[in-house]
Amino acid sequence: MESKSRRITSWMSGVTGLTAFVTQPIPGLDEVAIIPMHYYLVVRLARARGISVFKLPWRNIQRIVWYGAGARLLTHLAFGLVPIGGGVTNAITAVALTEYLSRYTDHALTDPTAKPPDISLAALRALFDRAVDKVMRKPDAAPPPAVEVAP
Repeated sequence: MESKSRRITSWMSGVTGLTAFVTQPIPGLDEVAIIPMHYYLVVRLARARGISVFKLPWRNIQRIVWYGAGARLLTHLAFGLVPIGGGVTNAITAVALTEYLSRYTDHALTDPTAKPPDISLAALRALFDRAVDKVMRKPDAAPPPAVEVAP
């Protein structure tokens, strides 16, 4: 990932994480705020590379954004009642989704003529499972097995 793309991604990851943590008490409010941020991130990454937004694989990007929003909402409903853990889990899943979206978009922008990898719900589920396990795992527990997720 280029340094400019990395800076854009890091900034947006911080913003989405903070937004998710602050809006955690109201289910679905964070999604209303974060979904436009994800589209803004994709457009900024394309403009930073000087590539037209019309050359992006929008179908797959929409899958990441909307499947991710649904998975985050389910995670929020599962952990939302835990006082601090709910907010932290919500923030971490927002950051994980932002990073995943950014890496996918950056990969697609590297060679706009190549066919981008397909997006599956299983890949996004594995991403969230790993992110939640990092937060909820006990310090003395063994780490979960690594799962490959396509960029």
